[in-house]
Amino acid sequence: MTGNSFYNKLQNLLFPVDEHESDILPVSSCHYYNPSPFQKVMLDYLTWNGIDKKGNVTNKKAYPALTEIQENRTALRECGFANGMYIEKLIVSEFLEMKLNIPDLNPVMFANFYEEQYHNIKLAKFATLETQKSNKITKEYYDTTRGFLIEIQGYFEALDLRTRIECNFTETENWNNRFRVEEFITSFTKLSLNVNTFGKLSINYFINPHLRELVGESLGDAVEKHFAELANGEMKDFVKMVPLNRRYDKYFKEIQTIPNYKVTVTEQNSL
Repeated sequence: MTGNSFYNKLQNLLFPVDEHESDILPVSSCHYYNPSPFQKVMLDYLTWNGIDKKGNVTNKKAYPALTEIQENRTALRECGFANGMYIEKLIVSEFLEMKLNIPDLNPVMFANFYEEQYHNIKLAKFATLETQKSNKITKEYYDTTRGFLIEIQGYFEALDLRTRIECNFTETENWNNRFRVEEFITSFTKLSLNVNTFGKLSINYFINPHLRELVGESLGDAVEKHFAELANGEMKDFVKMVPLNRRYDKYFKEIQTIPNYKVTVTEQNSL
């Protein structure tokens, strides 16, 4: 979700139109607010860091009781977080930044809408310097591999072999997938860039079992060699082959119909 659409939705909440003209109801009109686990985590952190229910930023930090801490940790685990090492810093930082643009912003409004645009990639800026360094290298390897596969595609005449499908999950609503950053798919390989709850990047890949039948022995060797070097070189701790567990040809056709996946045909190399 883009920043503008996020702010537009918040503006609709703050200044709702007549109920007959809009199907968006303000949170304040609800008699009972039942937050999701992730919304609860956000509300806890904002409260504990001195932000009151109206969204006022105070110097009065709250010190939670043991039961509140335990409930928070339970909610964190339900959201897939091992702990709140970076997420607490992120939530407070994001709230304060949005508060500058929307003075009437309060924790419930923020939690209700921020859940839609949250992605683990946002945690990367709070990660250790070592993680940030490895992230830079991992992204470079991902981009290099993507470029290599596009170059391979250029040798083919068949349209299917030159078709690539891509999605950047940080530029769309997260679809409840906070771990996927980018995905690159061809008829013979699948490549994805992921991020965990500590803001650390990693690469997953899968090679079509019928690779050589599709691209030939020579190019098949080149593809397999590239991924073997990737998985066994300096990036071996950050690269993993993940089985697809379904027919690749059907998967390749179906993925092209999913919204936000961009389909592009690579130009054929001129010989």
